[in-house]
Amino acid sequence: MRSLIRVFRRSISSVLTVALAACGQNLVGPAGAACGGDPYFSALPVALADIDAIAVVGGLGAPGHTLPTAHTGFMLRTEGAQVRSPGAIQITKLRRTRYLTSPNRQGHEDYTADFQVCKDISGWFGHLSSLSTAIPVPAGGWKDCDRYSTAFESIETCTARLDEVSLAPGQPLGTSGFSIALGLMGLDFGLLDARVNNAYVARWRWPDPVLHSVCPWERFDAATKAQLYTKLQDTGASPRTPAGEPRCGTMVVDVAGTAKGIWAMPSITDPVQGNETGYITLANYPYQPETELALSLGPDALGATVLVVPRANTGRVNRAFEQITPDGLIYCYAPAPGAGGFINILLSMTGPSEILIRMVPQTAPNICQADPATWTMSGAMRMVR
Repeated sequence: MRSLIRVFRRSISSVLTVALAACGQNLVGPAGAACGGDPYFSALPVALADIDAIAVVGGLGAPGHTLPTAHTGFMLRTEGAQVRSPGAIQITKLRRTRYLTSPNRQGHEDYTADFQVCKDISGWFGHLSSLSTAIPVPAGGWKDCDRYSTAFESIETCTARLDEVSLAPGQPLGTSGFSIALGLMGLDFGLLDARVNNAYVARWRWPDPVLHSVCPWERFDAATKAQLYTKLQDTGASPRTPAGEPRCGTMVVDVAGTAKGIWAMPSITDPVQGNETGYITLANYPYQPETELALSLGPDALGATVLVVPRANTGRVNRAFEQITPDGLIYCYAPAPGAGGFINILLSMTGPSEILIRMVPQTAPNICQADPATWTMSGAMRMVR
């Protein structure tokens, strides 16, 4: 699961950089008009034949993307695939990204195009390897350069603002899909709706745009959406056929007073930055939200991985996170037999905003099959909202 997500998604800090640029534009013309209802999009952004898989919003991929990812995307199967406007949009800003240090794309650069649909709806396409001639870089060139780091990379970004560059549905945006050999075949697609408010228990951790991230696939006309959903797939280490609702994923994972949601190491007292290794997310598995749970674990002490386990509504093994409260009990999480999991996780909620969590290397027999009286939180990590 982790390998695909790393290609699909940027860190939340880079998502926010783009999202902030897309919000609050004082536009004139159609993109500045009041928004109506769905659908807003009617054209495939990429030809179906060029798509290997499509991601949901809120995907999990610790340690690089421990938190729910605030955009969706495509895994492409064609290098240099044509990317087209999904609807009537206005390009408002470009961002050039250079990977200064990276395990697989050092020295590479690509582009992000921010767009506005109407007053309250904006979005972006990321990892464009080239730009259409319909989207010229302004004469002033690239400005406002900045550098930041994620768990794996050091990155430089520069921006260029555009003035009323409008595209019609199906008009070329550029190309994407840089290299199959290097695994650089991801195309990001993010969408924000200012009328939507995603709820978080620790709201102060989240810059405003993340609160408005939505799944773009739901904003297409029914026929085009049905085509896109034929490609919906998690193609990670243990592929699963997507099933259950919300079909398109969700950014809403926090449930106050329960273990479900996002937790941070107590030392993290600033809003979310690019490095997500100090967080964990306990949520429904986005591709099978009704039957499986996902533990997205950023810290090395917890395995720095995503553990997907069957969902249980009774007992103390693989218990649904929203059913765990500060009851003083210890709960155990283990993958299904044969699923290839290599760790067990012990979890106890010690207060309304505090948990203890501990990784135990999986042994035979599995500790989750042992008497709960033998479980101990000795050496556990403390996490807070």
